[in-house]
Amino acid sequence: MFELHPELAQIEKNIADTQRLVSRQIARIERMTKQGADTKTAKAVLKGLEEVLDYFYAQRERILDILTRQ
Repeated sequence: MFELHPELAQIEKNIADTQRLVSRQIARIERMTKQGADTKTAKAVLKGLEEVLDYFYAQRERILDILTRQ
């Protein structure tokens, strides 16, 4: 069976964890919207989570690039 490089495995875990956080935040915003609540802060949190996710995607690409050169 194929075993992930430890750094790549950690990045994959970080991506999955952050994707779950993004999904939960989207659901939270939807609930808040239905309740007529102010979503400004919740949307800012979502933007931050999406930026973190983009960072993890870039790190994964960097690691994959390094591994393919070895």
